[in-house]
Amino acid sequence: MKKLSMLVLGIFVSVVFFSGCGGVVTPASTAGGPGKVLGPPGGELDDHKVVTFFVIGKGLEPENARSKGEAVIMAERAAVADGYRQLVEKIRGVYVDAFMRAGRGTVDYDTIQVHTQSWLRGTEVMEIYEGEYGITTARLQLRINFAKNGMVWWPVGIGRDVKPTFSSDNPLVNNAS
Repeated sequence: MKKLSMLVLGIFVSVVFFSGCGGVVTPASTAGGPGKVLGPPGGELDDHKVVTFFVIGKGLEPENARSKGEAVIMAERAAVADGYRQLVEKIRGVYVDAFMRAGRGTVDYDTIQVHTQSWLRGTEVMEIYEGEYGITTARLQLRINFAKNGMVWWPVGIGRDVKPTFSSDNPLVNNAS
């Protein structure tokens, strides 16, 4: 009786194990299935583009650090922060506000303010190393998956109903209302 129940259990386990492996695998079943496992989500391969941005941030050890260890850590953090700033400038652009006052053929006052702002996700710090003259260098990369929506390439993940709207006064400022 015990041998019979072991035999039935063995046959049952074999049937369950081999039933999942019996299908024929074709290119159409792997690439175009309901989950699009090998292709990008929500469209054909031609409708998606992955762009990789690379930057090199630089930082210096501050003179007012309490110890050499603190100076090294602060230089590394400054290099990574500089890399983040460069990525934001590449992706979102820079808003420049310049003012100059001139009188009698000379410039009395000249100021330039640069501002950039963005939300970054998925940035990878590839390596951090100390170079010549105490300059710490950080290599960063950011990969963004773009999807084609009509004639415009949009970053994937910001929503399907997002449309650009611009103020009639200033084309650089988005209207939230």
